[in-house]
Amino acid sequence: MSKLFKFKQILFVLIVALVLVTSNSCKKEDEQPPELPPADALLMDFSYFDDGVPQGKKSVSTYNNFGYSVITIGVWNLSATVNIIIPVAAYAEAFNHEAVYLGDNSWQWLYSVTISQATYTVKLISDRISNEEFTLKMLVDRSGEQGFENFTWLEGTVRYDRTSANWTLYESPSVTWPVVNIEWTKDWEKETYTIKYTCMKPDSDLHGGIIEHGVTEGTVLDAYYNIILPSNTVNIEWNRTTKAGRVQSSSYFGNTDWHCWDENLLDVNCQ
Repeated sequence: MSKLFKFKQILFVLIVALVLVTSNSCKKEDEQPPELPPADALLMDFSYFDDGVPQGKKSVSTYNNFGYSVITIGVWNLSATVNIIIPVAAYAEAFNHEAVYLGDNSWQWLYSVTISQATYTVKLISDRISNEEFTLKMLVDRSGEQGFENFTWLEGTVRYDRTSANWTLYESPSVTWPVVNIEWTKDWEKETYTIKYTCMKPDSDLHGGIIEHGVTEGTVLDAYYNIILPSNTVNIEWNRTTKAGRVQSSSYFGNTDWHCWDENLLDVNCQ
């Protein structure tokens, strides 16, 4: 009888230990929130053309090819600044905060951030779709003048390995249609990426237009923009080290040839 009692005790201890191990392993898995994609997955890099055309050296006309590229990219840069930069800044603040587990494979980053003298309270919520993907939704309250509550400013689908994301960005609580669709891919090993904006804002001159920016590997011209509008297509390529590049636009140049600039941004004949 004593042996049977001891056996039951041992069996009980083993069962409890198994339950605890299983519980802790599940808990450990639950306590790992998805890794958020970087803010670069939302905000296109326009910095190469920020400085514009050099002045005071030679006639500005000698910078025609680069100058046309600057103007073309500047239109999209302005649109991105107006419509995208503030919600991206609100999203980026999530990296300074810990996520809280909501249960059922859902996580929430809850925080406040002040941008351009306005305070936003943000709930960034993730939900698991599968072993490969999860959703992200950014719900925002704004206090003070022009305030709003529970506005879905941003939503998207992200791969857990952070190699791609697809986003939809909205303008305001009073405007129901999306402003822009954003598609992003990243090869972390090669350090190459693509990011594409499709303008969905009906009252914008860029409505229906697409701009794609990417960094490539194994080519002399290792960065590019492709711009597609109903009236024209513009392709721009350059070398990130030397700054030499080229542009193609049949509407502007009247032909489908490439038009080049050198490391000093001056017009040159394409080789």
